[in-house]
Amino acid sequence: MMKKTSSEWLKNEIIRYIVRMGLRPDEKLPSERELSEMFSVSRTTVREAVKMLEEKGIVKVEAPKGIFVSSEPHELIFEVSFSTKFAPTKNFIIDLLRVRGAMEELAVELTIMNSRDAEIFRAVEDLKTLNLVDPDQDMKFHRRFFEMSGNAVLMNFFEAFNDLLSVIWHPPFVERTFGRASLPYHKDLLQAIADRNLHSAKDAVRKIIETDIKILISS
Repeated sequence: MMKKTSSEWLKNEIIRYIVRMGLRPDEKLPSERELSEMFSVSRTTVREAVKMLEEKGIVKVEAPKGIFVSSEPHELIFEVSFSTKFAPTKNFIIDLLRVRGAMEELAVELTIMNSRDAEIFRAVEDLKTLNLVDPDQDMKFHRRFFEMSGNAVLMNFFEAFNDLLSVIWHPPFVERTFGRASLPYHKDLLQAIADRNLHSAKDAVRKIIETDIKILISS
């Protein structure tokens, strides 16, 4: 694997900054000097990174006004993680959910295999208190199993998917009531994990994902 140059590294860091700050098109980025100080790099490196971003259509430079965002945040997540832009179509979200579901089945399996009884009991009791209608708490619910899996690579993939979902999990891409139909299967998942029943736990994950997909298709 080729080592990334400082400017390539900074390019990705600026993309992460845009996504993290939720900057929209025509919003201004920090100045060249400020970016240099923020990321502890030379101004030459900043200029090279900004040029790369400008060539990709992610930012635009308007002298002497400054550097401005050109892309929506949801277009940029995979620029960092998978080096590609995407269009958040219904089919894309369905594909995303299916991949997330496959990863969660593995996370649940590792959780059941690797966690002590006390850890599982504590997790189940904590997760019972969440209001899963709230998208942030629903994400917290699913994150717990990736954390308990003990697999750092799996956790990193979840975080990448979480970043992506956080910018499309709202209208017009999905309705605010999206996900409520799968709430009973979340309870089934907790019970299966408490019982260390791997077959039932994986089945509950599949039902959560497939229920969400059916709602998405019919919307």
